Amino acid sequence: MNYKYRNSDTDTDMNSLQSKTGIRPERPGISGLGGWLILIQIGLWVSLVLLIADMSQVNVIMDPARWEGVRGVDPELYTKGIRPLLWFGVISSVILLIIVIVNLLLLYKKKKQFPRMMIILYIANVFIGVMTWIMIARIEIPREQHVLDPTSAFNLTIRSLLTCCIFIPYFLKSVRVKNTFVK
Repeated sequence: MNYKYRNSDTDTDMNSLQSKTGIRPERPGISGLGGWLILIQIGLWVSLVLLIADMSQVNVIMDPARWEGVRGVDPELYTKGIRPLLWFGVISSVILLIIVIVNLLLLYKKKKQFPRMMIILYIANVFIGVMTWIMIARIEIPREQHVLDPTSAFNLTIRSLLTCCIFIPYFLKSVRVKNTFVK
């Protein structure tokens, strides 16, 4: 099936319909929350659960006694290096949680803002991964206290970049996405 989407009479009719009603008309082809959008849904729900689990552990993670007593981190190192990193993690988790909840609402209401918001979520994940990696790398930790490893932040950043490379073009080019998110 080869569909033309530009320079046709139906495009002019569809564009005039969109400007009058605010709803983008459906183009020929597939639509609905199937296909690759199933992976998007699963990813959003898993992200929601993981972010809620992270947020439930904030008191434990932010406790200085956990870092100074159990892990033997110098109090000055905790104050200057680890605490700002932890606060960045909490704030970024709250922001991501809000974006994920908004994206789930937009997804199931089939709003046309959903693809744009998913792209924002993917870019935010990359940005947060890079910032975390930089912040961990800047903290000077003596070898005997080796409590933070930048490798996991680096791996997270690479995974986020790969996700962007796969799903941003999908949201920009997919016929299913264009047909599904029209409200």
